[in-house]
Amino acid sequence: MLPIFTKAQIQQNKLDSLQMALKTAPDDSVRMATSINLAVYYLEINRDSAMYYVERSNALSKKLNQPLWTALCLGLKAYVDGWQGNISSALRLCNQALVIVNKEDSEKSAYIPKGMPFATPGVMKLFVLSNIFHQLGNTYQQAGIDKKAIEYWKEEIKISESLKDLSTQVNSNMNIGDVYSDMGMLDSAMRYSRKALQYADITGTKTYSGYILNNIGNVYLKQNRIDSAKQYYHKGLLAGKEQQNLAVEIIVNISLAKLYKSLHQPDSVMYYAGAALYKSRLMKQYESTSRAADLLADAWKMKGNADSAFTYISIAKKLGDSLSEVRNKQLTQFQDINFEEQMGLEKQAQESIAYKNNIRTAALIIGLGLLSLLAFVFYRNNKQKQKANRVLETTLIDLKSTQSQLIQSEKMASLGELTAGIAHEIQNPLNFVNNFSEVNKELVDELQEELKAGKIDDAIEISNDIKANEEKINHHGKRADAIVKGMLQHSQSSTGKKEPTDINALCDEYLRLSYHGLRAKDKSFNADLKTDFDESIGYVNIIPQDIGRVLLNLINNAFYACTERLVSAVDKKQKTGDSLYVPTVQIVTRKVNNKVEIKVSDNGNGIPQNIVDKIFQPFFTTKPTGQGTGLGLSLSYDIVKAHGGELKVESKNGEGSEFIIELPIKNA
Repeated sequence: MLPIFTKAQIQQNKLDSLQMALKTAPDDSVRMATSINLAVYYLEINRDSAMYYVERSNALSKKLNQPLWTALCLGLKAYVDGWQGNISSALRLCNQALVIVNKEDSEKSAYIPKGMPFATPGVMKLFVLSNIFHQLGNTYQQAGIDKKAIEYWKEEIKISESLKDLSTQVNSNMNIGDVYSDMGMLDSAMRYSRKALQYADITGTKTYSGYILNNIGNVYLKQNRIDSAKQYYHKGLLAGKEQQNLAVEIIVNISLAKLYKSLHQPDSVMYYAGAALYKSRLMKQYESTSRAADLLADAWKMKGNADSAFTYISIAKKLGDSLSEVRNKQLTQFQDINFEEQMGLEKQAQESIAYKNNIRTAALIIGLGLLSLLAFVFYRNNKQKQKANRVLETTLIDLKSTQSQLIQSEKMASLGELTAGIAHEIQNPLNFVNNFSEVNKELVDELQEELKAGKIDDAIEISNDIKANEEKINHHGKRADAIVKGMLQHSQSSTGKKEPTDINALCDEYLRLSYHGLRAKDKSFNADLKTDFDESIGYVNIIPQDIGRVLLNLINNAFYACTERLVSAVDKKQKTGDSLYVPTVQIVTRKVNNKVEIKVSDNGNGIPQNIVDKIFQPFFTTKPTGQGTGLGLSLSYDIVKAHGGELKVESKNGEGSEFIIELPIKNA
């Protein structure tokens, strides 16, 4: 993992701001630095884009005669080559960068951008040197020479300590912990991983926090502490998503798939290995693709599906054979390059030993100066920092509490919609019960009068009417009871167990519940409700309470979109006389191959294209303040994903939206 410009990532982690900075850069120096930042931004998302910006920065660094920036670009290229298995190229690039940095005048006239973690050319030189040591450690680890890798990472830590820079120690400690875990030195692995996590929290350098959490999960798994391992893997997956780090998501998904494989839970293995396979292909990480395919093959074996297992075994074997051939060739080249270039570097080191001593002396002087300054600042501000830490801890606790309250608020809002709909559904049978009870009360009075008068035939006729009414009361009472039992189960907390469920009936229930719930709040609202159900679907194994919440959320959103457009139509009518708009919500179910599709569509205003990609993000909402938590679609997305399905959206601005739920079919 590469720590280049970790502080810059914190300050400029928004793609839009970086692209705007590049577009409005006043000169080539700013363009060079911004291109490096964009390369780092894309490094774990899209490596083709990362390499594009690396090459752009590299060309500018040579044009401007900025050797330290050239060395940074070479380090980034080495990082990408190493991840793609080209370790011989990675080593060559690292050694080229090392030669550049070790030149006596490499820091001369070095460009220092604002906000960078180095204030002078001398400090920048040490900073770049620590990055090259870091990448050399990565390269030797990829070549299987763990001892040499740890030596380089510890050299990087020494430079970082001399500069009093904790942020650049995050990834080096993380990688050392990872290697110790592979070596079976679990106590050392946990110590370095915990230190990396601590530094990440202190400095806010969290690009690879998901990888650190994954390392800790690996240690727990090797200690057979399954629950702790699972907890840290899920934390790591969440951190990877928050940091938009696809490389981390791939690693953690593979770890979770391995864990569930050990627990013999094939569905979970397929879910996480499938996610790793998809994202590995996006990142062109062929080794991860092979590992994910191998895990999917194992999952299909557990499920007894030999054909599917063979398909993924073929993918894994084909990639594995290709990777082995390439890796053997790369290792041979690596050994040749390592011997030749290390001999050359050793010769240069002998020739410039005095200069390197000057670097060490300069680093020591800089370190002592910074230490003195920091000691003074820490002494003066110690109490204020302690107070700030207490405030921060309180704030974090409040934020977690607020988040929990928002999630509960979202669930209670759904429960409110259910309650309003249920109230409407049972109103009709209750009206029958009340009316027939009133009639029977009058008939009993008449019966008594007829009996007193001795009119037996009339009394018998009245008693028959009473009996018929009692049967109607009983019928409608049972109807109300069935409605309450059938619908309230969807508002209860999920048991987490899948059960055979009639998808069409579930969709129909929640469409009516949502509509009547809305009508209970606004009597004037009317809409066309359309359904087109595929009767061949039958029963599907799902958690009905959870999928019910998803349906209720999507249908409520559809009615909300129609309401918003209806308001616009009323305003338009006042100006143009247009009164043609009829709010319409439709649910369509289809059986497609081995999946069931549920489509919830509306003819509302639609979703603007610039926010379509954001609607599934937690706390994102287009509703006015106080009318939405921004958690409904996020929770719905997670529920569908947990079922091994997909939740997608198609929308045209001004025409409406269609949400598509795809669930795997496992017929009951």
